[in-house]
Amino acid sequence: MEGSQIRALLVIVPVLLTGCAAPMAARDALVSAPEPAAIPALESKPVVATSVEPEVMYRVLVAEVAMQRGQYDVAIQHYLELGRTTRDVRMAERAARVAVYAHDNENALDAAKLWVELDAANTEARQVLTALYIRNGQLEEAQRQLEEVLAQTRADDENGFMLIAGLLGRQQDKQAALQVMQRLIAGRPNDPAALLAFSHLAVRTGALDLAEDAIKRVVELQPKRVDALVQQARILTMRGKAAEALALLEMAVKNHPKDPDLRTAYARLLVDAKQFEKALDQFKAVNKQMPNQPEILFALGMVAVQLERVDEGEKYLLELNRGNKAYVAESAYYLGRIAEEFRKDPDAAIKWYSQVDRGESALEAQIRIAFLMAQKGDLDQARAQLRTITPRGPAQALRIYAVEGQLLRDGGRNEEALQVFNAGLEELPDNTDLLYSRAMVAEKLNKLDIMEDDLKRILAREPDNADALNALGYTLADRTRRYDDAMRYIQRAMELRPDSHFVLDSMGWLQYRLGNYEEAVRYLRRALEANPDSEIAAHLTEVLWVMGDQQGARTVWKQALDASPGNKFLLEVMDKLDHK
Repeated sequence: MEGSQIRALLVIVPVLLTGCAAPMAARDALVSAPEPAAIPALESKPVVATSVEPEVMYRVLVAEVAMQRGQYDVAIQHYLELGRTTRDVRMAERAARVAVYAHDNENALDAAKLWVELDAANTEARQVLTALYIRNGQLEEAQRQLEEVLAQTRADDENGFMLIAGLLGRQQDKQAALQVMQRLIAGRPNDPAALLAFSHLAVRTGALDLAEDAIKRVVELQPKRVDALVQQARILTMRGKAAEALALLEMAVKNHPKDPDLRTAYARLLVDAKQFEKALDQFKAVNKQMPNQPEILFALGMVAVQLERVDEGEKYLLELNRGNKAYVAESAYYLGRIAEEFRKDPDAAIKWYSQVDRGESALEAQIRIAFLMAQKGDLDQARAQLRTITPRGPAQALRIYAVEGQLLRDGGRNEEALQVFNAGLEELPDNTDLLYSRAMVAEKLNKLDIMEDDLKRILAREPDNADALNALGYTLADRTRRYDDAMRYIQRAMELRPDSHFVLDSMGWLQYRLGNYEEAVRYLRRALEANPDSEIAAHLTEVLWVMGDQQGARTVWKQALDASPGNKFLLEVMDKLDHK
């Protein structure tokens, strides 16, 4: 059958099978290759008046239906045989992609070989075949395919080696990939592009010695090559030689003051080294050379805010927000943070966060809106805001449940918080974070049976969860007379976190409940030294008071109250002691 007939059939199939393109995740599957173009989506166009052999029609339909049903072996068989008999490259390509997706290495290799045979100039086909050869341990064959890729690349185009390094870097067998690249550059000891690409691959595979040797050779061959100097600095940084990396790029910038990419790399390295003043100066120089570059404006805004030059940082972020649509969401998020944290203007912050409708900060922006609504006293509106968020996966669902529960707890609506955590655990059963949060709410509601059950469920799966051990031990010491059980849990928590102020406080409080006042004071003072927490100070105040050291108790209490005016733990403990 001729290729035109096959193409006509591929137009007919979607009309005959509703939705048959949907299960074609397989069509995009590669063996960890770069992102070459996927098989074109099957378009629903009018049927072309071209005759198609019934046998071929039948086999394509069988393959498509098989893929819908997850019967990839059947689809692979039909596509591969069609490729062999019709010699149509699209059938071979489809067979290769489906076989890769199904982890059918043998058929994937056969189909990829056929794909390359039918379309020898197709770089993508050779990439897939290379990856399959590596997976099968046929490194010499893999090298041969890459030599063909390079042969098809213009002599003055250095991107071919970087393309190959990218392909090899995505293979599961990193050592095999590195060996293939070593074979490839063995005959090119003085080719800077080949050595630079090898250095990048060696970094990705963790072979820093090889990476450094290769990049040193590049710098010897081309001392003024900027991308090589940046790579050399990167390797030095990875080897813990940040000062050498900075000195290298500082000198390079002096030698190449008009190269904005080099100066940007130096500025980013200065940020990593927390040398923010110098970094800001370098980013400003880049901005002067290349005005209004969004990445540079963003960096200027972030570094200026880091230096607490809020007005300056805000100016750059505003410029970015108004002048670059691609950065509206990202810049708006940080402008919202400035309004919230520095300007103390919740209304302005909410307006900025409302612009964040995409990107990594989108979820956090919506959550910040809810927090700000709650801080303004409208907890119900805050909860409604959270319910407008459609979580993308379990992690985001967990975050939303946790935030809603926390807002309710902070608002004193513990019964409703308990209901939220109940709902969360129905969706995410046995989630440790939700179990712990529900346990803490249950304790506030005096539902100690729920609290103990949830913490024990955590410990059944995570016996060394110090937070659960400590929380259970403290609650048993504080709310019951089960001191032996409390001691067992707190001692284990202390073995795991001997310097934790939370655990030290729990042990001190347990010793107090046991009547061991001197021991209690010793643990509580250690806890307070580790962290001047108000609750710890309240515990120490009570123990000293009961021991008869009222002056010492008032001293501890006053110091803590000065640091945290109006703290409820401190006010409650002194009110209780004054009435004893």
